[in-house]
Amino acid sequence: AELGKIGGVEDHISVGEDEAMLADPEECVRFVEQTSVHTIAPAIGTAHGLYKGTPNIDFNRISAIAESIEAPLVLHGGSGIPDDQVRRCIQLGMAKMNIATELRIVFTKAIKAVLDRDPGENDPRQYMKPAKEATKLFVKEKIRLCGSDGRAGR
Repeated sequence: AELGKIGGVEDHISVGEDEAMLADPEECVRFVEQTSVHTIAPAIGTAHGLYKGTPNIDFNRISAIAESIEAPLVLHGGSGIPDDQVRRCIQLGMAKMNIATELRIVFTKAIKAVLDRDPGENDPRQYMKPAKEATKLFVKEKIRLCGSDGRAGR
């Protein structure tokens, strides 16, 4: 489940710009209690896709939510977050990180590199293998960054 708020005024409810798209810790508690979701992705200042600047992550919000619920937290919009911020998110309670945009970029770059070297290449086996390998190496790096290497089955 993803929870958050949109800034502005609707139905006499006002949400300031500084709270826009951010999950309310109390709402997260109620939501988990009422739905029994297995994981929850609270909006904490990240965004889907790549960032044009540095993400403005609300680390205090992560702490408040993680301390209030038992469901594991998911860092959605994790592509492009600097490594030090990823580590801090994990230390504060994020249990899973979504990085689909980065995965697609790595995969596509590898295919483009093959096609740049040989524009006439039309055998998927020739460009898919390097794309899969590049993605695998990237995932291994993210696993290490998150401190999850060697922890399968724990």
